[in-house]
Amino acid sequence: MKKVLITGVAGMIGSHLLDYLLERDYEVIGIDNLTYGTLENIRYHTGDARFRFYRVDVEDFETLKILSRDVDTIFHLAAVKKISEAESSMATLKVNVEGTENIFEAARMWGCKVVFASTSDVYGMSPDLPFREDGDLLLGPSMIKRWSYAVAKLFSEQMAYAYYKDYAVPIVVLRYFGGFSPRSSFSWSGGHVPIFVDAILNDREVTIHGDGTQSRSMAYVDDLIEGTFLASVNDKAVGEVINLGNDEEMSVIDTACLIHRIADTGLPLKLRHIGMEEVFGQYKDIMRRCPDLTKARTLLGYSPKTDMAEAIRKVIEHRRQTLEQAA
Repeated sequence: MKKVLITGVAGMIGSHLLDYLLERDYEVIGIDNLTYGTLENIRYHTGDARFRFYRVDVEDFETLKILSRDVDTIFHLAAVKKISEAESSMATLKVNVEGTENIFEAARMWGCKVVFASTSDVYGMSPDLPFREDGDLLLGPSMIKRWSYAVAKLFSEQMAYAYYKDYAVPIVVLRYFGGFSPRSSFSWSGGHVPIFVDAILNDREVTIHGDGTQSRSMAYVDDLIEGTFLASVNDKAVGEVINLGNDEEMSVIDTACLIHRIADTGLPLKLRHIGMEEVFGQYKDIMRRCPDLTKARTLLGYSPKTDMAEAIRKVIEHRRQTLEQAA
């Protein structure tokens, strides 16, 4: 039985990865400080002898050293993202960099493989679409906080490469593009899809930041999990940076309209446009974000299977059931 450690196990992606690995008879140690994750996401497995959960922060290196011993692979998913003017970017920078270094150092000590979750944010304002792993990255002014997350993740990617080249730590870097599921947060941190679903089912205004023409490529979590697993078991993925997501691109406003149509509430769609600055202060939005998945397809055999309509339908059905039970 293979033994793995998942950081951020109670989060959206982490909890689904836990489901996936236990179905394949893995032994899993999961850690989470529960800042973003919830015990509800992992409650089905609390009685499973193959799973142990610890409320631990990735900045706690001494505990990480103990928990990662005898582990085959560490899936490092834990992260902090605070990008509005009202929030300090120190946690985003400190936790994402120092916590990731702790994971890499523990892996170096014990000889573990690491699958590191990076982000499509690192592409920034690159005009080269779709985004390729070997393409140039273009970030904005350093005084705009929204770049703190991308900078921290990009620094961590460089650190991953250094640990791979200098210390022979087998590390795979995955750049996730916009994942969501019924377990997503229904606040802004969960992305626009769950927020729109919740607003439409509750007959509230759908808040559009900007004019809504900005487009995103959103992936259902099942596809991200499959790609993550494939990367973890493929030796050719070691030392590589790989995009994971769905290359189906859709504007924010078209997404709202699609959710409204699938939800079929019989009520009109209420849209409210507000400027980015009203929400985030100094901010620079990315008008298009779409991955080139050629590398994932050829190297991993990865192919996203869930289109936007089907993924949205799954989230709507689950959210509607939750709201009905709470009524």
